[in-house]
Amino acid sequence: MRPLSFAPLALATLLAFPAFADDTGKKKPSGPRVICAVQSKDGTRAVQGTDLVLEAGETLKDAVAVEGNVIVRKGAVVEDVVAIQGKVIVEAGAEVKGNVVALGGDIRLRKNAHVQGDAVALGGSINADEEATIDGDKVNFSLAFNGKELVRSFLKNALDEESGCTISFDDEGDKT
Repeated sequence: MRPLSFAPLALATLLAFPAFADDTGKKKPSGPRVICAVQSKDGTRAVQGTDLVLEAGETLKDAVAVEGNVIVRKGAVVEDVVAIQGKVIVEAGAEVKGNVVALGGDIRLRKNAHVQGDAVALGGSINADEEATIDGDKVNFSLAFNGKELVRSFLKNALDEESGCTISFDDEGDKT
C-alpha cells in the first residue's frame, strides 16, 4: 500500500490559509464572489468556490477543490484528489492512481470506479457501489456534538472568513 501523500492536502491548506487570519472587525464585503482556480505546471489543478470536473482524456497530478466538489469522469486519470467542504465523486470507469480525501464531505465511488490508494472521509462518509474498488484503506470518521458534525462545522467557520478570492467594494461602490 502506498503512503498517504500530503501534497494535495498541503496545497488545499495553503488555499484555505487566509481563513485563519486575524479578524480585524471589518464587515464582509457584499457583492459578487470571485471563483479562484489555479493550474500549475506540474499537473495540479485547484479551485475554490466551484466544482472541479475532470473530463475524459484529462490527466492530472492532483485535483483540489475548496468549497466545491471534485468529479472524476470516465476516462480521466488523476494521482490524488482532495475536496475540502465538498464531495469527491469518482464516476464509473474513472481512475484515481493515488488517494481520495474528503474533509467535511462525502466520497462517492460509482460502479467500476477504481482508487489505487486510500479513501479517507473526515466529517463525511464513503459510499461505494458494489463493483467499485479501493486497493488501500477505507477510513471515514464523523463526530457529532449537539447535532452538529464537528469537522464540517470547523471547516465552514474557517472558510467563511475573507479569502484572497473575493472582490470587495468600499462604501462608495468603487472596486478595490
